[in-house]
Amino acid sequence: MNRLPCLRPKQSFNSIEYKIDQSQISFLLSSSISTKCSSSSPTLVTFPLNIILKDILKEEHVQQFISEHFSSTNEKPLNKIYFELHGKILNENLEFNSIIEKEDLLLFVNNFQLKFHQSENVELDSKIVNQFRESLIHRLPILNGCRIQTNQHRIYPNESLDLLFDTFDGQLNYLTKYLLSHFGERHEFSIYDIQKQMNIKEKQWNEWEMGIYRMHGDENGTINIALASDWGAGTLESALVARAMVNGLDLTIPQQNATKDLPDYTIHLGDIYYVGLPSEIQHCCLGRKPEWADQGVRWPIGKYGSFTIPGNHEFYSRGFGYYDYFLPNLGLFHPENLTEPIHSQKTSYWLLENDQWRIIGLDTGYDSFSLLNIDNSSIKLPDQLMNWLRNIVGLHSQMNDKRGLIFFSHHQVLSAWNEKPNTDFQSQIASLLPEGRTILFLWGHEHRLSFYEKQTIKTSSNHSLTFYGRCIGNSGFPTLAKELPKKSRETKLLFYDDRLYHFHNNLLLPDLPLGYNGYATMKFINTDQISLIVQYKTLSLTNDGQLTHENPTLLLEEQWSVDTNGNVLLNNIQSFNNQLTRTVHSDSIQPKTKRPTCCTTL
Repeated sequence: MNRLPCLRPKQSFNSIEYKIDQSQISFLLSSSISTKCSSSSPTLVTFPLNIILKDILKEEHVQQFISEHFSSTNEKPLNKIYFELHGKILNENLEFNSIIEKEDLLLFVNNFQLKFHQSENVELDSKIVNQFRESLIHRLPILNGCRIQTNQHRIYPNESLDLLFDTFDGQLNYLTKYLLSHFGERHEFSIYDIQKQMNIKEKQWNEWEMGIYRMHGDENGTINIALASDWGAGTLESALVARAMVNGLDLTIPQQNATKDLPDYTIHLGDIYYVGLPSEIQHCCLGRKPEWADQGVRWPIGKYGSFTIPGNHEFYSRGFGYYDYFLPNLGLFHPENLTEPIHSQKTSYWLLENDQWRIIGLDTGYDSFSLLNIDNSSIKLPDQLMNWLRNIVGLHSQMNDKRGLIFFSHHQVLSAWNEKPNTDFQSQIASLLPEGRTILFLWGHEHRLSFYEKQTIKTSSNHSLTFYGRCIGNSGFPTLAKELPKKSRETKLLFYDDRLYHFHNNLLLPDLPLGYNGYATMKFINTDQISLIVQYKTLSLTNDGQLTHENPTLLLEEQWSVDTNGNVLLNNIQSFNNQLTRTVHSDSIQPKTKRPTCCTTL
């Protein structure tokens, strides 16, 4: 299928997308990609609920947006800007939120008018969805969970559109997989030997495996890591992301010897679809070719190691595929033989470190398991994991280790889109850290790339957690367009990737906009000022509308360091793509005075 870049639903050159939530009013200021105004980034501007029309027009980015549209009309000097409703010019002191018929509201810039449209998710017509599902019937599991090969372009275990429409909605046979594999006892939670033997005096601590591994890199001490989340989808996109992570190396066969193109480590932050069955691990992660496809998808292995933490999907089948099939094929590797680990990954949590940084992988998947619900809504870290963090890693309020801390989890610490982050583990982490210690937190689960400002949140246990948050859950699963973020002010959203493409010449689903899949890279370097560089990249489209692993699109780069107290410092953040949406939070709050009214106000 060919793909072409597309706009958000309803977006046009003469339209402003807006959304009103309980705590904010949002305007997406975005020029059409086909106009000469496309040199500026889409900007999400949020205001307090009581913002008045005059102050909207005074906001710097709104003024810039108006100027761009004005310059595109080639009119005389800009001298007339006002809001109009049904032919009536509105009082500039009127609150935007008090206007009932916002879809009829116009912003006039000289003689050029801008309309308003309310933000909404992509809602596919049920008749179209049913037609698509009927077309999938011949590809559903018909023998031992295997699909027959019926379509020439179908060469991978799964297809993106299948993942969108036949997951757990109760309408297709994959629900049967869930029901047959979900009920019963979970796989035993694995722990390190030292946790089992801590009270035995015959051996020293360093004689037991602790799950703490020293990172290796080149002769200069530079260490490269490739990082993905929600990748195990077994799709074309997953295969291309994996290939991009290793700079284009062929992953259809196991890599025997390390090359300069490989990162030193690869890390997956969880979710293998649909339910993490052993067969899905083999097809979507270990490269085994299923009967109904031309080839499987292989997770890329780094020069010295590859690690994973689980998501919720691995535990829809109670974790047996994850523990018994995926972990034995990951861990520490020797660069001269990447076909099997010299020391396999033993548990679902671990620590990688060098002289300046410590990376801690957390297991939030195990507690997401719930017999009666799809997901547990109050996820906590297992007691054994907390014991390891305290007693083996040495995290506590008086800790002397001043290295920078990076935490990986599958589930989000916060979200600008969801009402609740569905997690309780933030308070557990906060209880282990010195008050005010700043950390970097990366997660997946939410299938989009998003960045949050440094912030401190008060947890349920009355501890404070200070962190920079990043969501990288866009690595394999296809993403539909969403509404504008409902809590961008509250969560201090900074950037997010809202670029979309649609399937061209697809008569069945002609207007289905999907997001781009990608990954992140981390480069640890030995310098006094900057010791970590993180880049975020996605797949690109060729001129003929095909996804490619070549020349991945660099969206954003960050430079990090650590201060003498162990606080993570963001030295620089730079966007490299003018289609990456940035957010601006205006703090204009008007005094409580009587507002003018008109026939269209509440």
